[in-house]
Amino acid sequence: MNPTTTAPPRRPAPAPGTPRRRRARLLLAGALAAALLTGAAEAAATAAVEGRVEDALRPRLGPTHADLHGSGLLALARGRAAGITVAGDDAPLGPVTGAAVRLRLDGTTLRGSGRGTVDAARGRITVPAGAVRAWLRSSGLPVSDVTPEPAAGTLRLGAGPGGALTVTLRPELRGGRLGFTLDGATLMGAPAPERLTQGIRDRLAARPPAPPGPALEPTAVRITERGVELTLDTGRLRLAGGG
Repeated sequence: MNPTTTAPPRRPAPAPGTPRRRRARLLLAGALAAALLTGAAEAAATAAVEGRVEDALRPRLGPTHADLHGSGLLALARGRAAGITVAGDDAPLGPVTGAAVRLRLDGTTLRGSGRGTVDAARGRITVPAGAVRAWLRSSGLPVSDVTPEPAAGTLRLGAGPGGALTVTLRPELRGGRLGFTLDGATLMGAPAPERLTQGIRDRLAARPPAPPGPALEPTAVRITERGVELTLDTGRLRLAGGG
């Protein structure tokens, strides 16, 4: 009797389309990896451009946050950013500190060491009532509170013991500097003596707040609910890095 020969088991045939699906998965994985690498490069380039702008503006505006409009890789390749928004809350204006700045920079060219140029800068700087109070006190005026009056375009100050002296100031621009003129003063409800009002005028003129650099001189000023708002609309601006 001849031994029975057992046929080897047949391997299942590969499902139709398996190599195609494998290639598709490999292509998808490659595309995802390329996207991740490109995204990481874009994020790094954007951070580099924004960091350069922040470093270049720090001497003028204090610490700020820059937000690049568009591609960081393209901006680095061209050496030029079409648009950048800059925001900060501690801009110095001469003796005044704590001003809030919001600017749009158009046509920013950056070179080494944070140097470069800006074609145009537009926006506003707001000096909060608290910052105005601190400046007036540093000028020798015993101000206890500062209240913006947007409808009148003035600031109302309380000064002296118990706020017995009420002073009204009107903002103005003097050669690109923020200044205040005395609009009125009363002492215990009666008109303040001339000697007192002249002393206030002298102290206001002693240290007027300065713009953050000659090229960022404000073009208009008004009173808002937050304080004093300066409008900026300048042409070419030179960035000098840490200078």
